[in-house]
Amino acid sequence: MTVSWVVVALAALAQDVKAEPVAEGAPAGVAEAVRKELLPSGVRVVRDGKPLFDFWLGKAIPARPPQESLQLRYTMLKPGTLVGAVKVHAEGHDFKNQKYPPGLYTLRYAEQPEDGDHQGTSETKDFLCLSQAAADTKPEAISQEDLIKISSKVVARKHPAVLYLVRSETAEKVPAIVRDEANVRWILECEAGTAAGKLRLGIVVVGKAADQ
Repeated sequence: MTVSWVVVALAALAQDVKAEPVAEGAPAGVAEAVRKELLPSGVRVVRDGKPLFDFWLGKAIPARPPQESLQLRYTMLKPGTLVGAVKVHAEGHDFKNQKYPPGLYTLRYAEQPEDGDHQGTSETKDFLCLSQAAADTKPEAISQEDLIKISSKVVARKHPAVLYLVRSETAEKVPAIVRDEANVRWILECEAGTAAGKLRLGIVVVGKAADQ
């Protein structure tokens, strides 16, 4: 590790990232049909005293029996499934270091494709794709191909705008922020609902892929 990277990593780890409750439901900019599928309250991620994200997760996300996989953590979700909605308060960068503007977005589950563009970019292949809420107005699952198309419009590139999903098993109570010092990132551990019960999610809210 070079001295310059040590300085950058230490500066990043000095950030203060917290989770706070949001009493109200998703705003009207999210389609009513989608809002009906979300929990009535949310969670806010605050960085250095300023709001970063407001998340509203699904209350009955369609789920299937978990599949066997070494590279996927959330095999109970089919690609294209609606997981929630998010308000982005300020311009930011996703896990691929792509810039995206503030606004309202839906969150749908996606699996990283098996192609040369994605080799070694993350430890596992679970992601949430952000799509503009005004363009994603129906709660039903869509194909991953269609999801990538609408999510790519957020960043005006061929890749979708993504938040990385990791295993959620550290915090005793959720929602909570867990600091992953080894990878210089912060994880929001939170719960959504499915027909079979609660689903713990680990969403990387600050941090990016090692190759970015």
